[in-house]
Amino acid sequence: MCCFAGMPSHGSFHLMRALVTIVLLLTSCMLRAQAPQNNLLSGTSWQLVAIYSANDSAFEPRNPEDYVLRFRSEGRLQIEADCNQAGAGWTVTNGEIELSGLVTTRKLCISPSLFNRYIMALEQANSLQLSDERLIITTHSGIDRLEFQPLAATASGF
Repeated sequence: MCCFAGMPSHGSFHLMRALVTIVLLLTSCMLRAQAPQNNLLSGTSWQLVAIYSANDSAFEPRNPEDYVLRFRSEGRLQIEADCNQAGAGWTVTNGEIELSGLVTTRKLCISPSLFNRYIMALEQANSLQLSDERLIITTHSGIDRLEFQPLAATASGF
C-alpha cells in the first residue's frame, strides 16, 4: 500500500485506534477503582464504643450516645462530641477515609469527657474498616483506633 508522507497506512491506523481504545479502557477501569466508596456509609449513624490507644488502653465514653457520627449522603459528616457539635466533609476511597474542613463548637464539657481525644483522632482519621456491625477508624499514625457500633434508633428517628 502506498500512503502520503506522514500519513499512517491503513493497517497502522487500525493499530493506533486499538491502542487508543485500550488506553481509554484501562484509564476508565483505574478511575472506577479509585472512585469514592461513600455509598457504604452514606445515610448511616454510628455511636462510639471506645477509643483504643497504641498500648491497648481503652477510653470508653460514659454516654456513648453523646459521641455519634452521622454520614450524610451529600458528603457531609455530622459529629456529636459530648457537649459539642462538629461537622466535616467526608470521602472513602479504597479503605481510606478523608475528613475535610472539620469545624467544631468548643464548649467546656463536664469531666470526664473524651471530646479532645475524639476530635483529635477524627482529625487524623486515615483508614476505615467495616466488619461485624463495627466501624473501625484508625489514625494516620496508627496510635488511636476508634470503634463504633450502629446507633440505636430512638423515637425521634435518630
